[in-house]
Amino acid sequence: MALANDIQMAERHVLQAERHIKRQRARIAALKHRRLPRGKAANFLQLLEDAQSMHLQHLSRLLEQASREKTEAGT
Repeated sequence: MALANDIQMAERHVLQAERHIKRQRARIAALKHRRLPRGKAANFLQLLEDAQSMHLQHLSRLLEQASREKTEAGT
């Protein structure tokens, strides 16, 4: 059951990160439209995207583990 909870939490993190990235991209677009500096906003977006990559890798590892456990339980 703990693995299932970990997977659910990782999925929530992925979804939350997607929302954060979407909002940050919108902020950058608004700054661009207003011809305002975007450097720090773009740097923050990169941090969000890097974190999302880690969330996705973590979720992938958890799903692989669940698949292995399911296969082992079936043998």
